[in-house]
Amino acid sequence: MASSHQVPGSFDLSAFRRAMAPHQPLAFILLLAAVLRLLYVDAPLLDAHRWRQVDTAFMARAFYESGINPFRPEANWGGAHGYVESEFPLLPAIVAVLYHVFGPDETWGRLVVAAFSVGAVVLTYLLARQLLGPPAGLAAATLVAVSPSAVFYGRAFMPDTLMVFFSLGGLLGFSRHSESGSRRALVWGSLSLALAILVKLPGVLVIAPIACAVWKNRGRNALRDPRLVVALTIPCLAAAAWYLYAYSIYLHTGLTFGVIGTTKTYPLDVGPGPWPTAFSKWSSVALLTSADFYSTLFARLYFIHLTPPGFAMGAVGLLAWRTVSWRRVADGWLLAMLAFIGAAGAGHMGHDYYQLPLVPIGALYFAAVAWPAFDAGWIARTVGPGIVSRVVTGAVIGGVGLLCFLQSGVIERHFRPANLDVRLWLAAQAIDGATDNSGLMVVVDDYGVNSPMLLYFAHARGWSLDADTATVHVVSGLRLSKGARYFATTRWAEVQRKQPDLAMFLESRRGLPLNNAPPNTVLFDLTESR
Repeated sequence: MASSHQVPGSFDLSAFRRAMAPHQPLAFILLLAAVLRLLYVDAPLLDAHRWRQVDTAFMARAFYESGINPFRPEANWGGAHGYVESEFPLLPAIVAVLYHVFGPDETWGRLVVAAFSVGAVVLTYLLARQLLGPPAGLAAATLVAVSPSAVFYGRAFMPDTLMVFFSLGGLLGFSRHSESGSRRALVWGSLSLALAILVKLPGVLVIAPIACAVWKNRGRNALRDPRLVVALTIPCLAAAAWYLYAYSIYLHTGLTFGVIGTTKTYPLDVGPGPWPTAFSKWSSVALLTSADFYSTLFARLYFIHLTPPGFAMGAVGLLAWRTVSWRRVADGWLLAMLAFIGAAGAGHMGHDYYQLPLVPIGALYFAAVAWPAFDAGWIARTVGPGIVSRVVTGAVIGGVGLLCFLQSGVIERHFRPANLDVRLWLAAQAIDGATDNSGLMVVVDDYGVNSPMLLYFAHARGWSLDADTATVHVVSGLRLSKGARYFATTRWAEVQRKQPDLAMFLESRRGLPLNNAPPNTVLFDLTESR
């Protein structure tokens, strides 16, 4: 008979299986999340919100080519060195390091974001488990794993997913410290809070649920805890220092990603304006009284952010989740987000990724109602005992999640595998092949003022205008005072129609031949006459 005793130093497989059994559902959820976030991960940056992605990608390229200096974030549409007001460039810096190891490829940017996105699923699980129990943690993680917006922005070359990840980390750290007094949790909670605000300014909103979590456990005594006060103060001071510094860059260069300044404009030394496409994120009375504003946000929540069953059960959870002290954490975060939407309505209307933090918030309310379907005891009593019942239940839940993802339209509207902007990419390739990449370029592409698109794919720097603002005076001024060498456009017919004086001037310059360029794409050397 074989001995029942474990040989010293050998691996106990049965013990390992018993230890891992409680974590198997989470492992499957994370596998599903990772697989979805690898969809089209090697696609060029020509899908939805490509402008924002390319701005981030260029910054990573600039760090790779010129040295990683986070205090010198650059935009390719600001001249030779377009130092720009921006969030703290953590994502571009990480990607630039990978460029040095593996070579420049935008796929690394997508993969870094995907890793943070899967990490956000884990943190959502831990947070919901703490607030509502382990089954609720699985429910919340599942919704974040299959949320169409969390999936798309979970592999988009943008910092928003990092903000959500660090926001969850900060909230979890402070809530655990306030409950157990853990110094370690306080340290990583404080660090996460700082990074959440630094990588994206709306990360400051997580202070509201942090305050609710601290108040729940400590009450007024929290104000007498110097460690806690310091842990909250230092991230806020660090973030304030960064954004004041970033604003000083804007005052000096007039270039901004819209953190505080207004985008789609240039300073007077580039052009006098007016800039009719200038974009401000702030709300107006007309916007907040518009039915279209609310119907648009509702449609996004229902289809893109939370999915129909997630939204419906989240709404039930919002109404039915009994009022307990932990409930204040979810409510505090939700109210902070609603205040943000009310203040920056134009930004939310223009960019659906502004609402990305609503995904983990909605997942908490969803989990308050959906948790029984993720509880082994409930499944055994309702569906049947044994592993088969749990597997079937998990397969049904996963199938519904995948169906909601596919039916959301996110692949057609966001991923756009069949509708990438290949035309601009082809134009940029032709321009890249006709220039030596050493001269500054003035462009008028399909995206207008401050567009990084044509410049990025043509591996150029310079200034991006539209057909209304690219006057002969502006282009000549950039040539004489700023050293612009080339003028390129993908909208030549529009330039000829709106700026006949500029067209006449350009036609007096040497036109460069372009191979395989789409119609309306032209390139001129501003320094040489015909």
